[in-house]
Amino acid sequence: MSTMISHLRNLRLTSRKRGSEALEDDPPTQAASEAEASPKPSPKPPLKALPGSPARKPRSTAKPRSTAKAPPPPPDTPEVAARKELHTLVGSLPSKTFHATILTRLHDATPEQVSVLTQLLNGVEPPSLLHCARCHSSYYEEDNVERSCVMDHDDNSTEVEHGKTAWGCCGNTVEGEDTPLGWCYEGKHTDDRVKARYREDYESDDSEDGLQSCEQRKCKRRVRKQAGSEPHVVVTRHRGERQPPTKRRRSS
Repeated sequence: MSTMISHLRNLRLTSRKRGSEALEDDPPTQAASEAEASPKPSPKPPLKALPGSPARKPRSTAKPRSTAKAPPPPPDTPEVAARKELHTLVGSLPSKTFHATILTRLHDATPEQVSVLTQLLNGVEPPSLLHCARCHSSYYEEDNVERSCVMDHDDNSTEVEHGKTAWGCCGNTVEGEDTPLGWCYEGKHTDDRVKARYREDYESDDSEDGLQSCEQRKCKRRVRKQAGSEPHVVVTRHRGERQPPTKRRRSS
C-alpha cells in the first residue's frame, strides 16, 4: 500500500515538471496569442492640405534624360557652304557699299555673270522716288526716318525786343540775336502738303502754311514713269540745303 502511494506521488511530480518545462520552451506562442487577442490600431487618415497652401506635385515617373550627346550634323556640301558664305557677305555689307560695288563691277562683267545677276534680280522693281513737300528733297520711303527732313530757322520771322529775339517759325525766344539751337523742324519726309505744315506762326492760318512751292524753289525736275504707275517727280537737291526765307512776321 505504501509503495503504491509513493508511486502516485512520483507521477504527479513528473507531470508538473513536464508542464513547467513546456511553458518555458514555448513563450512566443503565448505572446502571439496575446497579440492576436489585443485590438489592432486603425490606419492614420491622409493629411489634408491647408487652404491657400500650394498643392503637392506628384512624383514624376519619367525616366531621367539621357546625357549622351547628339551626333554632329553632317558637313555642308561645297554648294551649300558657298551659298552661306555669300549670304553672310551680302548681309554684312552696307547698302551703299553693296550698291556701288555692283555698279562698278558690271562694267567688266562677263556675259555669263550678267546673265546670272539678271536671273537673281528677276521680278525686282525699284521703289518710287518721292518728293518732300516740306524741304523739297527726293527720298525713298524705306529710307525715310525721323531725322531725314530738316528745316532751318527763318531769319525773316524774328522780332527783337528788350534784348531778346522771338523766332516766329518755331515759337522760341532767345537772349540777344542768337539763333535757337537745333533745327526749326526735324522729322520724316512727306509728299502731302497738309502734313508738311510745321511753322508756329502759321498754325492758326488756314489759307497759308509758310511752305514754298516747287516753282518758288525752282526745283530741277525729271520725270520717271514705271510700268503701271503714275510718273513721279524727282528733285535733285542736297539734304540740309538752306531754303530761302519766307517774308512773314509772326501774327500778334
